[in-house]
Amino acid sequence: MNTNQKQFLYRLYFVTFLLIIFGGCIAYKIFDIQYIKGDKYRSLAKEKSIQNFNIIPKRGNIYSDDGSVLAFSTTSYDIYFDAVTVKEKIFLKNIDRLSYELSKLLGEHKEKYKNSLIEAKKLNKRYHLVVKDISLNKLNEIKKMPLFQLGGIKGGLIIEKNISRQYPLNKIAERTIGYEKKNQENNYYGVGLEHAFGEILRGKDGSQLMQKISNGKWRPLTNSSQIQPKPGKNIYTNINIEMQDIAHHSLLKQLENFEADHGSVVIMETETGAIKAISNLARTSEGKYYERLNYAVGESHEPGSTFKLMSMMAALEDGIIHPSTLVDTKNGELIFYGDKVRDSKEGGYGKISAREVFKFSSNTGIVDIITSGYSEHPEKFSERLFNMGLNQTLGISIMGEGKPKIPHPEDKNWNGLSLPWMAYGYGVSLTPIQILSYYNAIANNGELLKPLFVKTNGVDKIVLNPSICSKETLAYLKDMLEGVVNENGGTAYNIKTDKYKIAGKTGTCQVDYNTNNVQYISTFVGYFPADKPKYSCIVVIHKPDKKKGYYGNVVAAPVFKTISDKIFSSIPQLKNILKWNQLKNTQNEFNSVPINIIESDFKKIKGKNFFEILPILENLGYSVEHIGEGLIVKDYKVEQLTKNKKIIIELS
Repeated sequence: MNTNQKQFLYRLYFVTFLLIIFGGCIAYKIFDIQYIKGDKYRSLAKEKSIQNFNIIPKRGNIYSDDGSVLAFSTTSYDIYFDAVTVKEKIFLKNIDRLSYELSKLLGEHKEKYKNSLIEAKKLNKRYHLVVKDISLNKLNEIKKMPLFQLGGIKGGLIIEKNISRQYPLNKIAERTIGYEKKNQENNYYGVGLEHAFGEILRGKDGSQLMQKISNGKWRPLTNSSQIQPKPGKNIYTNINIEMQDIAHHSLLKQLENFEADHGSVVIMETETGAIKAISNLARTSEGKYYERLNYAVGESHEPGSTFKLMSMMAALEDGIIHPSTLVDTKNGELIFYGDKVRDSKEGGYGKISAREVFKFSSNTGIVDIITSGYSEHPEKFSERLFNMGLNQTLGISIMGEGKPKIPHPEDKNWNGLSLPWMAYGYGVSLTPIQILSYYNAIANNGELLKPLFVKTNGVDKIVLNPSICSKETLAYLKDMLEGVVNENGGTAYNIKTDKYKIAGKTGTCQVDYNTNNVQYISTFVGYFPADKPKYSCIVVIHKPDKKKGYYGNVVAAPVFKTISDKIFSSIPQLKNILKWNQLKNTQNEFNSVPINIIESDFKKIKGKNFFEILPILENLGYSVEHIGEGLIVKDYKVEQLTKNKKIIIELS
């Protein structure tokens, strides 16, 4: 044997030895996996192929104040067929009858189902779609059908449950109704009522053991492995669908007319604080409007002239002024450290009463009142506002309430402009719903209420402050708010109506005033009927086209009137509400004398204010003139008040 042959033989031995070693390792590994660690690997395999899945419960419904549905969940089912688990003999025995029953229930031809199922069986499909989105009733029928009645293992029946959320109002009140979802960390997030009351609406998850089959799909195991979910509970809101529709479309129309950036409307029931409607609309780049953010709840901004109510309240409470106190508007301009406070009327209003300062919305007038009264102790003004609760959030149920800002002399950024600027609503910040709540408190005889979106058993209202001011101040402020709308020269005289009385305040606030592109926020906030308030409402419109208008009485107030007119005409109890005559000062107390609108009572009108009676008589068809001024001097007999006949009423 030569040298080459020996080398070849050694190499062959070496390779053979390596193969024996390699084969031995493989044999050992197989033995190790199958016998030594077999239980472990079988357990791991089972964990990978069988898992416990959560079953999502049906979410509770959200209802309006009259029981109409605002949000509800629909359940549908998808049916799949697992051809692998079904024995050939059983399949062939039942396929004709099953196809016939499916055809009868679902409407397709029998042969379509038969051919489809036979094809699935030939290909050993584990997840073959039979039908999607069927109702519970149809599901129950399918579960009784031949083959499928044998269940998931023997009959190959796979049922998938789908739950989807429906919103009948579509985009109306979308942000307030809101949504709720889960993130990757399995935590809930969302907005609006859906998220605020998520714990009530969600229910409790169930569970189901599932087995992994082909293509990453999972199929349920036996029903005995299932824990049924507990459905969520319903919530009942204070939202009124009719008012919501009125608010939404009234706001939308005005936003479109003025090409504004965004706006909001809130309607509150005066006596309870119940939120009857809330609309928030923002403009897209294409000029369309949709509910992007809940501006009414979350957007804190300078209120402008609507804050004059709070300034006037403070001055009246601290005895700085009386409604009849004369105030010099300084030719419509005041200067503080080089910065000017101007009235919208060039040249100002001269010397006018404090009541007229409010009626005309004089900036110089209210600034003069506050700076004259508080310049030596500005902290008293801030603390008076704090006592009203203006520096506190309302604690409403929907997340994201904006935080109020009421400056105080102890603040680092307090300066010589802070007090005068606060007087007419600059340097302070409130959200629309916070502003509305304080105007509602005036309408509700001083009682500040928490805005309530959802009804709670046994709770009609939640009182945050039983009295934000004295009864005397309250009467003065009510009178001032009525004057703004119902007296000639009032900033909202353009929305005066003879059908009922509105009380409120306009606001026109500059924004971006430190730039070359000053924009405006137009506001009107008030309540109606002023004689016996039923609803309070705020309208806020941001950045209207300045060429088309930007004053609160031009942009926002007409929206308020459209809303109040429609609500007044649609709610019978408002039509039959008592009319009240003007306030009379008797022994330093303000009293009101009711005048019922029932026709027969108009024969007894002695001592009443003619201009309160006039629109009511005219609405009933009487033609009326008067002689003199003041109050009506006598009652009138029935024959004297004949419809379509001109009558002359004597005044004192």
